[in-house]
Amino acid sequence: MDIITWGFDPGMVLVRGSSAEDGLRYGDLLKRIATRKKNPVKVRLVVWHDDAASHAQMNNNPGYYGIRFPLINLAFKDFYSEHHQAYNDDWYRQVCANEIPNIHFHVRDVPVSFVDQALSDESAPSNIKAMIAKKYPTHHQKMVLVDYELPTLAKGYVMGHNSVTDFWDTREHKFRDIRRERFYAMDHIRLQKKAWKMGEQFDSVGSGMTESQQLAKERAVQSYIDANSHVSKPFQDVSCRVRGPILYDLNHNFSQAWEESKRPSSFFRELCRLAWLPRGKKIDGQLPEEMDVDFIARRRALTLEAFDLPDGRHNLQLLRTQPLHGEKSIKECYANLTRQMLHYIFIQNQYIQYQPWVEHLIECSARLRAAGYLNPIYVFILTSTPESDGMDRPTYDVAGSVGLSTQMRVEHEEAVASAIKNGTQQPLAAEDLAAHGLRVFMGSLWTCADQEGQLRSTDYEEIYIHAKVAIVDDAAFTIGSANLNLRSMALDSELNVISDAFDVAYKLRADLFTQCVQDPGAQQFGDMAHTFKLWRELALKNFRTKQSGGKLTGQLLPFYVDRKPGLPVV
Repeated sequence: MDIITWGFDPGMVLVRGSSAEDGLRYGDLLKRIATRKKNPVKVRLVVWHDDAASHAQMNNNPGYYGIRFPLINLAFKDFYSEHHQAYNDDWYRQVCANEIPNIHFHVRDVPVSFVDQALSDESAPSNIKAMIAKKYPTHHQKMVLVDYELPTLAKGYVMGHNSVTDFWDTREHKFRDIRRERFYAMDHIRLQKKAWKMGEQFDSVGSGMTESQQLAKERAVQSYIDANSHVSKPFQDVSCRVRGPILYDLNHNFSQAWEESKRPSSFFRELCRLAWLPRGKKIDGQLPEEMDVDFIARRRALTLEAFDLPDGRHNLQLLRTQPLHGEKSIKECYANLTRQMLHYIFIQNQYIQYQPWVEHLIECSARLRAAGYLNPIYVFILTSTPESDGMDRPTYDVAGSVGLSTQMRVEHEEAVASAIKNGTQQPLAAEDLAAHGLRVFMGSLWTCADQEGQLRSTDYEEIYIHAKVAIVDDAAFTIGSANLNLRSMALDSELNVISDAFDVAYKLRADLFTQCVQDPGAQQFGDMAHTFKLWRELALKNFRTKQSGGKLTGQLLPFYVDRKPGLPVV
């Protein structure tokens, strides 16, 4: 089993019972298949890791430093439960020390020497925040390859999903689902000790306490814990399972990543790095032996034809952004899908922040119009409130370009004031684009408490869209790890698939539409006019319902941001 992921949380439970920790942990699942007596599996895991600074900021490999460097954990904003954190610390300690047979672990970074080349044909912000962000390009690919050396059994996954518990959810996205992870504002043990000091003081539970006193004490303790913790937000994501000749390319991507990555640092080597001390060759050599070093050579002997499927009926291509190799085929994919669009494009993406794409969209629509194609083109965009105010300006550049300036209030008012002051054109309106055949909807997804009566503002929760999906005309689609922003188009390593499997494209569209609005939309290749109208009306209805404290219908609301934007980041 070959795994590439942005981050790895070994304590994450994949299939959950009644709580976040009710089930088999991912790390234990890998240990189980790697150490079983009959047919043990070799597991190779590659994750992105730059240094302690990026780890403290992202915590994408929780427990990696753990027991070796516990002080690094003090930089975190969110803390795992005591048992989860202890498990992660011990799992990484065992794996880094090569104590678990058949599990081998590599880390990789993107050398900053590739940054200027990757951005040479891009327009990037140059403020101080952007300059710092450029120093930390990431490996953002997510893939799994299973049984590659047994071609008739082999399968793979190209994913949007991260292997970190923060991102776990179900397709229902229930409000504050207790099966999602609970995070704490401080170390869990410390939090519990502070919580016990709340309310009336006793030597221990039950020592001379009446039943009512014990209940009051428990309420006070739980109230403090609730006030200093939160359940992870709902997450929307999409991944795909693949078979056939594409596995040949998936293996190439993994093998290349394995050769360009390294084993985790020894304690002494990492200590030297943290202390800015030179490290000698002897320290570098204190690392465990590699497992099955000949696997890449063995795999090169397998031909592309070995993966042909007798019942294969879909075309599929693997795409990458890979700055180390000058690849930007995902950027080309979005350009080509947009260029070939004749009726609609649906995009569900974590970030909609790539100005060249929206310029290309408008240009393609104008070309069709000039050539005499007068049918309307519908653009459905779903994204989340940007996670930082530094992402607001790039998002507004897209929203404003498609006539939705008013959905970002502060930027819109600034643009209006600037136009009045300088005698320039006012922000584009949706009606202006519609007159030229382009109709655009931009929305977000929300969930609410399932209870009777009036809901409070805290009874609504935005669903964080982490998916990276685009579908065109029920005829083609792309799924993967790439966001529609500068980083994913140029700077970070990414992995997507593109396919013209129109049956899959239609089913994917119908499933996602049903999830969002409880309606699959038009029949395959049908007219999207009614669907577009339904989306706009339902989003507006839910917006008003949310304002009045009612229960939402479906998950759709208009995308809307109302805050002062920060300096743009990369």
